[in-house]
This record gives sequence, C-alpha cells and structure tokens, in this order.
Amino acid sequence: MNRFLIVLVFSLLLFSCEKESKTWTFDRKIELPAKARPLALAKTGDDLWFSDPDQFRLLKIDLSGNVLDSIVGIERPMNIGFNKGKLYVPEFLTDTIWVFENGKKSPLDLNAKPEAPAGLDVKSDTIAVADFYNNRIILQINGQVSFIGKEGHDSGELYYPIDVKIQEDKIYVADAYNNRVQVFDLKGRLIQVLGQQDGLNVASAIDLKGNFIAVTDQENSRVLIFNIDGSLFQILKSNINYPTDVLLDGNTLYIANFKENSISVYSAR
Repeated sequence: MNRFLIVLVFSLLLFSCEKESKTWTFDRKIELPAKARPLALAKTGDDLWFSDPDQFRLLKIDLSGNVLDSIVGIERPMNIGFNKGKLYVPEFLTDTIWVFENGKKSPLDLNAKPEAPAGLDVKSDTIAVADFYNNRIILQINGQVSFIGKEGHDSGELYYPIDVKIQEDKIYVADAYNNRVQVFDLKGRLIQVLGQQDGLNVASAIDLKGNFIAVTDQENSRVLIFNIDGSLFQILKSNINYPTDVLLDGNTLYIANFKENSISVYSAR
C-alpha cells in the first residue's frame, strides 16, 4: 500500500510538472473592422466585447471577428470588465462607470468619485477601480471604501494605474508608468512587485487565471507571462503590435493590438 501511494504521488507530481511546462504559442489573429482600434477586452460566453476609445464605442464580436452588437456614445471607454451577466464600462472623460445588463444602462454604485477611471474589477461585493489621475485604487467592500496607493515611484506608490484585478484576498495593479505590477492585500499593504527587473515599458493591463499572470508591455509590443509566485515564465512577441489588454480564458490568451485592427490569439500547449 505504501509503495502504491508513493507511485501515485510521483505520478501526480509528473502530471503537475507537465501541466506547468506548457508554453504559449501564437495561433491566429482575429481581424476587426477597418477603423477599429481595440483597447480592452471582455469575454461573454463565446463572444468578445472590446472598447474602441477612438470611435467612442464598444463592439461585440464572435471569435471570427463578425460584429454582433455595439454600444455607442461612450466618451473614451477604457479597461472594461464582465461579471455575472453585467458589462462594466469605465468612461474616462466623464469620470463615470456604466453597468450594462439586459439592454439597460445604469451608473455603478460606487461610494467614491474617481477622476478618469481607467479600469476596474468586480468580484461579488468587492469592487476595485483604477483611479488614474488620483494615482490610487478605490477599493469598495460591502459598500465600505478604502484607498490603495498615492502618487509616487517608491514601493507601494502608484503612477497612473490603468488596470486592476481582484484575486481572492489580493489586489493586482497595473502600475502603468512605474513600469511594474504591484500586489496588495485588502488593507492596502504591499505584498509583491512584478516586472520591475524585466524591462517593462508601460504596464497597461493585467489578467490572471490559474497559475498564470499576463501583463502587457505596451511600448515594447510584448506580453510577459509570470507564474503566480512572480517569476517570469515566458515572453510573447510574435504578431503583437502595441498591446493594451490581455484576457486569459483557460488555455487561450487574447491580446488587443491597439495600433492595428486585430486581436492576437495564443494557446497554451
């Protein structure tokens, strides 16, 4: 019996190592309408929404790039989010965050006023907003508001944060113009810094799934993949042009190419 258990544990470890050794490879591009410039992505079932700030709109497409729906008249939509049937859209020029559900539009119930909201994440009763011009994260839990960060370049300080993600009891911040990702606990205490030694030049977006963290290296036209412990796992360069957002969906990674009308698709193999 002991020998059987040892073999079983060893087999599981081998399977785990195989799983972790998968690398991301380029699959294809989703071509978008000619005038579209995709800034940010959100997946809703089998379809994608992307924000197109130059055209003051959002477009919904299928995975072949066919346009299925649109939302117009949004004054510079930024890093959008989707959760439990609701599409969240930060409107940068009006300091507003809109919620779209079942064809209806309403403002997000947020008990603090952002100045140029650039990104957000919503998980149950927790809301995190990248408050761009105030150089902070607005964190609202059960209606109670606290703030993470202040303007600066030292550890724990932020300089124009653009994107934010909630992962259990951690807040991941794309600290764009400090060229790094900072990780905080729910009390605003700094836990970890990613990418600072990896040549990041404008960390404009971040996404997490399983054991992977994907970060856009906007000015270098790269995407950096980190393990959950913060170690650099892989650098993606092929068919990426000024990436402004990343979206991890199982073994698929979508990358918004802002300087061309396309979304790059990578797969983990």
